[in-house]
Amino acid sequence: MRTPPELDQFLRFLHARGLRITAERRALCEEIFEQHGHIDAEQVLAAAQAAGHRISRATIYRNLELLVECGLVHKYRLGGRRFLYEHVHAGLQHHHLTCRRCRRVVEFVSPGIGAMLTEICRAHRFAVSTHELQILGLCNDCQALERRAEKPAGG
Repeated sequence: MRTPPELDQFLRFLHARGLRITAERRALCEEIFEQHGHIDAEQVLAAAQAAGHRISRATIYRNLELLVECGLVHKYRLGGRRFLYEHVHAGLQHHHLTCRRCRRVVEFVSPGIGAMLTEICRAHRFAVSTHELQILGLCNDCQALERRAEKPAGG
């Protein structure tokens, strides 16, 4: 059976750093690469445990950081101290709109942003390796809630 390319890349990364290749690390990779969206460490832990893997919370956090360092997972701060992780899909650059109130994350693609960033980097002779764009604000639902809260009673 062929090893998925992401797992193969992670195993090479671990080997190059002299880190052990454990069943827990393999299980974590399986779970994170099966996700198709944003997931926090607690959700990764729950998914791994639901799949029958015996894996600790510390192992999840430690290895998510290794996956980020390896370039297979992106880590996004969602206000405060909460982080979301997302499996990197080659060639699919996208950005995020994050609601400050409900924490909903909306992905969007904009070729214009990519072109603008390329031009900015060229003008400053800057060699970009990666970039992130997260726009914080209020989603439409939360804007409506705030408008309703601002209306005076009886008016």
